[in-house]
Amino acid sequence: MPKVNLQKPLNVPAVPARQAASEILHKIEAGEPEGADFSPHLSLGAVGLPDVGYIVIPVRLAISGEEQEPRHQIRFTMLARRNPEAFPVFNGALGVDSSGPSSSEVWLGGTYEVPLHALGAFFDKLMAPNVANKALDNLLVDLAEAIAARVERREISLARYRMFDTGD
Repeated sequence: MPKVNLQKPLNVPAVPARQAASEILHKIEAGEPEGADFSPHLSLGAVGLPDVGYIVIPVRLAISGEEQEPRHQIRFTMLARRNPEAFPVFNGALGVDSSGPSSSEVWLGGTYEVPLHALGAFFDKLMAPNVANKALDNLLVDLAEAIAARVERREISLARYRMFDTGD
């Protein structure tokens, strides 16, 4: 099974980023409209076609556990919503590690099982190498942006509350 180990830097502290990551993944799992925007995707050029659009794979997510210590991680399985037998199944985790007092790093790690066994492995290795990795990397970019935006919105909201709640 091919392995995935991807990281993206965040310009927000780890603790609120962990909470935001958990909220986002639970919304995806619940099928809420806010979570529907998160799917693996890649440009057609990544599979050797004219680069005139994207392939988007809507997914179902099943969270199997969440740990805060010793390392933050949310374990899950991700498979295509439609025709799951035609797409890779990802088993792994997403987590947020601290990289400083006001910065962190979101990571995605795990393995994926290619469909169609030997034919799928052949396609994954020779015909379209790293397609699944690239699609997962694009998903991680979207998740990292959403995590940072959620933390920043929360901080702005709290700052506004502190600024106008003077106790008069």
